[in-house]
Amino acid sequence: MLVNLTSSADDNNCNASKVGGKASSLAKLYAIPALHSHVPKSYALSTSFFHPWIEILTKSDEYTYLMNNANNNNEDEQFKTACTKMKEACQTLPLNTNQKQVLDELSNIIATQFNHNLAAVRSSATEEDGIDQSYAGMFETKLGISSTKLEVAVRECFASKFDYRVFRYMLANKKDVSTTTAETKERGEGFAVVVMEMIDSEVAGVAFSANPLNSDRDEVVVDSSFGLGESVVDGSVTADRFIYDKVQKKLVDTIIGSKKVERRLNLVEGGGVIMKPIVDVEKQTSCSLPEEQLQELVKLICIVEEEYGMPMDVEWSVTNSRLVLLQARPITTLFYLDSKMMTEPREKRVLYYDFNIASEATTTSPFTHMDMDLYCKFSSIIMGMPMDVSMYKDDPNMPMFKASTRQYVNLSVFLKFFTPEYFAKEAILMDPYLASLFGSKDCNRKKYKVKKLAKGINMKNLLYYIRKYPIIEQYKIGKRFKKNPVKEKEKYIKLVKENLEQLEELKRRGYNKEEGLQRYTMELIQCIMPSLNLELGLVMFAIMPIFRTIDKKRRDGKTEEIRSEFDALCGGYEGDELMEINIAMYNLAQMLDASVWQEYEHDQLDELAQRIQMNLDGVISDLPPEFISGWQKFMTRYGWDGEDQMFISSPRYQDNPVLLLARLRNQNSGVQTKNPSAVQKEQVLRRQYVMKLQESRAASKLFSFCKSKIKKRNDYLDHLFWIRNAPKLHIAAVYGALRTSILQVEEELINANRLETKNDIYHLDLAEVDKAISDESYNLMELVRPRKAIYERARNAPECPLLVDSRCRILRPDPPNQEDVEAGVIVGSAVSPGSATGRVRIMKSPTDQFAAGEILAATVTSPAWTPLFVGASGVILQIGGVLQHGALCAREFQKPAVSNIDVHNVLKTGMLVTVDGNTGTITIHGNDEEK
Repeated sequence: MLVNLTSSADDNNCNASKVGGKASSLAKLYAIPALHSHVPKSYALSTSFFHPWIEILTKSDEYTYLMNNANNNNEDEQFKTACTKMKEACQTLPLNTNQKQVLDELSNIIATQFNHNLAAVRSSATEEDGIDQSYAGMFETKLGISSTKLEVAVRECFASKFDYRVFRYMLANKKDVSTTTAETKERGEGFAVVVMEMIDSEVAGVAFSANPLNSDRDEVVVDSSFGLGESVVDGSVTADRFIYDKVQKKLVDTIIGSKKVERRLNLVEGGGVIMKPIVDVEKQTSCSLPEEQLQELVKLICIVEEEYGMPMDVEWSVTNSRLVLLQARPITTLFYLDSKMMTEPREKRVLYYDFNIASEATTTSPFTHMDMDLYCKFSSIIMGMPMDVSMYKDDPNMPMFKASTRQYVNLSVFLKFFTPEYFAKEAILMDPYLASLFGSKDCNRKKYKVKKLAKGINMKNLLYYIRKYPIIEQYKIGKRFKKNPVKEKEKYIKLVKENLEQLEELKRRGYNKEEGLQRYTMELIQCIMPSLNLELGLVMFAIMPIFRTIDKKRRDGKTEEIRSEFDALCGGYEGDELMEINIAMYNLAQMLDASVWQEYEHDQLDELAQRIQMNLDGVISDLPPEFISGWQKFMTRYGWDGEDQMFISSPRYQDNPVLLLARLRNQNSGVQTKNPSAVQKEQVLRRQYVMKLQESRAASKLFSFCKSKIKKRNDYLDHLFWIRNAPKLHIAAVYGALRTSILQVEEELINANRLETKNDIYHLDLAEVDKAISDESYNLMELVRPRKAIYERARNAPECPLLVDSRCRILRPDPPNQEDVEAGVIVGSAVSPGSATGRVRIMKSPTDQFAAGEILAATVTSPAWTPLFVGASGVILQIGGVLQHGALCAREFQKPAVSNIDVHNVLKTGMLVTVDGNTGTITIHGNDEEK
């Protein structure tokens, strides 16, 4: 039950399953020869000490309630009450004979061997301080504990295992919160406590062996303050911050904080911690860590990182000029690149651009292996190349390449020929945030541009792609549409109808087992290629040039009236398929009374889906026939739509109706939302008014060609601009048809025990699935498991950066000049006019819970997010210019929107803010989150 962590005699008992993550890490630190003298005396009360207590608690009514309601957010207050009762019960749990003996022995050690006869008592849960989750600051820590107060401190640390925050954190990280004795022994989900010699720190803090602010692997970040390190962690002081380049061995940046208080040990009254004001004003703003000690600390931190083989977060202190390491755990918030994309510490860095965030797929979700396979195949076909010839290479030295879960552009190649300023200018229309990255100090051309092009980058290969890409054909298409937009529009509508009918017919037929999924995929793609070629040529050579001109005048207009006029030309186009889907969705939502929607919370919609299916099957008939009929029609026409439309792995309405129900519920939740059809009509009238107004002005000018020019532009917009969303939606329809057959194959492979769970099939490519169909001995899980692990790591990443270099440094925009900005005001880019005040809801997925009237805040949005715009009072985006989906939808629904805002770092869910889409600003009315 008692393990000495700072003695080689107990090495066999120091694994995490026996002493928890924190204690195991301390033992590992002590075992490193170079760190031996820097680790204080430490012991652990092992998991076996707490087994009797856990056995008692897991039989309680409160614990049973917690387990049964772990995923029910509606029972939040009762959940908190049950947690509180569990914690209270911990204070009176009986001690058996063995437990008493261990506590007596440890009390004696504190009283006879520890400096000042005081200890730090800390939790060491088996799931704590791991690679995936750290539980930092969640479990209880007791400082300055004397031998007589040891039992109370141990009980309080143990009680924190049942804290409400801990349970919710476990759920958020998909951990099983069940902790019965049998499961504890089997899976190691137990609890332990570290009892460490208390260090009377003169200076203390936290050090990171990689920069947690930008993920740079070559920078050490040290936060430091006077006294105990808790002042740094809990925010009672503004700590000093040092950023140190461990490769160049130089200090990069120093920020001296305001340190008005310090925590110190109470050595007079028998333990505990006291808060002492720092009276000396000069000391408050003096540097707490001399450079010599900083350099010594960095050396120790680098040793820790090398021994653990990963970036580490280390708590440290200084006492009597001696550096002490108190704790080490993996940094769980860093961004990771594929190893093939990483350069060595002293090599020239490479800059990568993830273009699928701001354009193309418009998502931050990682690609599965099959997503990647299909995306590359589709791109090749569109480029006029054979399906098996990919423009995305495996080599990151190529201009465009594929990693495990994303595709990238190697910007270092292009920086050899173009400046960051050029890229910033070109990016402003598509995404002001991206433009701000190119214009930042971080985007240094000298630092990133390649000296020599890779072997495969040559004129021969360039000419090959130019010849293959049908750019001349697409140019002619654009020219043809501009010459006679009315006639070409009619021909296009007819062609699309024929293509989609062919696609639907092929979907009903399904794939042929003998021919395989690859052949079937090609057939599906060929169904829409005639209309897709028209759409691509039209968008590239007719719509985009006109819209660039309009947006420039919208941004550069000298008066609000001019800017408002050109903003009106950006929206209000009938026939847009994306808007038609949203109108159909809104109408379907209204067919069911609001009282029915209110019966089901967000996490209960699967019950409503079952109820709808029972009505469809004729088992019951308790829903309006109009709704059931409308549901069938919607699924027939739009069932292929879903969350990430460009991902075959992403569920569709047709195979996961709960996705559709979540969107419908947001549009009929009892809060009045405006009919998108009515909004569109208003937008159309406003646009048409501006068009006539500008034609009238042009007619009054001396030269008649002015009116003719405006009239032609208006004809292009009227008859062509509504097609802008069509390419992506038609590709999504192909994916929806293909997914139906893939789900069929997946079910067969699971039933044959060749795949373990649903969605495993998406970690294979089409060729591998075809081989599996024809060869029953083909081992699929050997392929699936490693790919699935990489995918899960990417899915759990804290962010998906637009620009990142080969040492994992995430490029950030330069901070704005705060002298020009009012306090509490964040400056972004205006992308949709108007102003609205509401509570922020930061969303990572369009299926997250969202209430009408909230401010929708997201990194980027795609067509799957459109229904949320109906009920949102305003929109805040990190990524996206005036042509990106979020901006277009915000204007269509007359919602104020601002982009180029670092959503996850400057906002919190529940903040009360005002979104001003006229000035491009966000005003924060206080940091209080809604309870």
